[in-house]
Amino acid sequence: MNELTKRILTASVLAPFVLFLILKYQIGFLILAVIGSLIVGYEFAKLSKMKPLLLWLVMAFISIIFYSLLYIDLHLMAYFLLLLFFLSMAFWLKNLFLVFNYPNSKPKNTEFGKVVNLFLLITPLIFLPILQTQNVAMILLLLFIVWGADSFAYFAGKAFGKHKLAPNLSGGKTIEGVVGGLIGVLLITGVWMFVTNNVNYNFLLLALITGIFSVVGDLYESIYKREAGVKDSGNILPGHGGMFDRLDGLLAATPIFFIGLEFLI
Repeated sequence: MNELTKRILTASVLAPFVLFLILKYQIGFLILAVIGSLIVGYEFAKLSKMKPLLLWLVMAFISIIFYSLLYIDLHLMAYFLLLLFFLSMAFWLKNLFLVFNYPNSKPKNTEFGKVVNLFLLITPLIFLPILQTQNVAMILLLLFIVWGADSFAYFAGKAFGKHKLAPNLSGGKTIEGVVGGLIGVLLITGVWMFVTNNVNYNFLLLALITGIFSVVGDLYESIYKREAGVKDSGNILPGHGGMFDRLDGLLAATPIFFIGLEFLI
């Protein structure tokens, strides 16, 4: 079985399962987000050679924050989440600079730097279930943007790719592929606007920016893989590699998307 077949089969199982949890089983989506975060944290620690104790301290700290939010005033929680997403947005703007200046610029390799990077990397994933309870349609749009950008870019790159996007990081990603991915994102968002009756053309701008940062997330992970000398962060998902490989775009896209909701929509 070739890699493309494995990729399609894995996605055909995972995507409906995730959608079912979002629409019908909120606690299941919460559990899935926690499991995904733990696996991403483990894979990040392995790639960056982070000390296990620091990994579990970061995860414990995020868990404490998460459970605290369940018992505080909703307005206070909203302000905290907004602050968190601003910090995450600044983190990903910095990473945008890193991916296009690699290998001249790299993430901080100190233990403190790894702790900060891991915290800002996976925290948005932990808080997705909270946001899911407030607006399911927006969570679905976010996932459709990330999945669409990845899938359309993959097939557009295969068909038309000639010019490398970031040759120092990824030999497979092309400018043509990314353009194809972003066109796909606009088409998907247009369909979502029609189906959900959210006819606001700022959603197209939001989708475009979110799609771009999903690519940045993919390339940012590639820095760690390149430094570690590996192709994938793991092998838990056939055809996709590790959990970090599968969620890298979502990790970057989530804070950008929700900041955009606050200021564009």
